Amino acid sequence: MSNPTPVLFASVFVSSLLAAARERGYPIESFLRDAGIDPQQPQDQHHHVTVDQYVKLLRKTIKGLDDEGMALFSRKLRRGSFRLMMCSALMGDSLVGALQEFTRTLGLLQDDLKPVVIDDGQHVRVELHFITPEVQSRQFAHVLLLRLIWRVMAWLEGGSLRPIGIDMAVAEPSHLADYRKLFPTELRFGMPCSTIWFDSATLKAPVRRDHAHLHDYLDKGLLDLLVPAIPTRVSDRVRSYLREEHARSSSWSDLDRTSAALHCSASSLQRHLALEASSFQYIRDSLRRDWAIYRLQTSNLPTPALADELGFADSASFQRAFKRWTGQTPGQIRKGSRQ
Repeated sequence: MSNPTPVLFASVFVSSLLAAARERGYPIESFLRDAGIDPQQPQDQHHHVTVDQYVKLLRKTIKGLDDEGMALFSRKLRRGSFRLMMCSALMGDSLVGALQEFTRTLGLLQDDLKPVVIDDGQHVRVELHFITPEVQSRQFAHVLLLRLIWRVMAWLEGGSLRPIGIDMAVAEPSHLADYRKLFPTELRFGMPCSTIWFDSATLKAPVRRDHAHLHDYLDKGLLDLLVPAIPTRVSDRVRSYLREEHARSSSWSDLDRTSAALHCSASSLQRHLALEASSFQYIRDSLRRDWAIYRLQTSNLPTPALADELGFADSASFQRAFKRWTGQTPGQIRKGSRQ
């Protein structure tokens, strides 16, 4: 049995997470080493880290800085701030009430942001109004806050809540696929205000958690910022199945096997994926790409053996596909991981 297919993020997210701490002169190299990330590895869209490494880095950074805001804000969100925000949320008499309490407490704990909750009867949205231009200019601040609000609300609801849309007041990034791993919903960039949207009727439901559940959640709550997408969309279910099947059998399931496992026909599966602007081949190739990058960066496996592991007929076919997926050759990725 092989290891589960790793979820990879572009190393540019490492740079984003540490940018504010770097500006303030904190010893970020030690955080990287403790997370198993080479401080000399380029932090760009062409190099990658696993989610496990990123989660370790997040934990080490929070502990090392004593700041759950990771130096993004002018005033530290000292450890325990998240607990306080969660306790406030649990005072809400409904999900929208919990959202109002959570964002109100967040606004009290720092001076750079005023989150505004608006319910127009059809949608509930949280708009992030930044007071400090320096903080507003940090793209990672938008990512962190929007992801935090979603994952907290999902936990309070019981685990399946999704936003119906995300607006980001930043330019569309070149590593868009990584953003879609964090926000598996409609994403709009270049908007006037960073905003997360929910269905108003859904947020009228009661909070399904209480203080008895809080202790266990607090241990993983901040790390929940980086968990893979909840598999409720068809594309998420396909992605989850392919990962699990690869972990079980070291093989990459084809369309017929996958559709049978999901109890539908191949044509029906393709039709549902098309409605989500995706395809079976795209999902399968993205997973094989991530696995190939992971193997190139963490092993000395010869390229022909890797091609066979990924289900290609020969090394040349794999190299052509890899160049199409990443814009680089396998050799360039392997060389870059050792620089």
